Amino acid sequence: MRIHNAIVFTIVATLLVACEEQKPAAAIDPMTGVECFEAYRASLPPGTQYEGVDKVTGDRITIKIMNGVDVVTMECRINPDGSVGQLGSEHP
Repeated sequence: MRIHNAIVFTIVATLLVACEEQKPAAAIDPMTGVECFEAYRASLPPGTQYEGVDKVTGDRITIKIMNGVDVVTMECRINPDGSVGQLGSEHP
């Protein structure tokens, strides 16, 4: 009986932990990532592909791109009016 109770308790505890409230994703328009990519497009090698938003922190957005060899990240500034500007960084 003790083993049965221990198993039930462990299962219930695991389910409760798994059901904790998740942190909400940053509210960002997906087109902001595309605008960031477009801001760099002229300086990127042909065939470079936009992969998606990596993270949003304060007034910056980090996107992932495939540069033909690796997936790297690039940052853009999000201006107060919502427009996007280059920061000029690329990170492997």
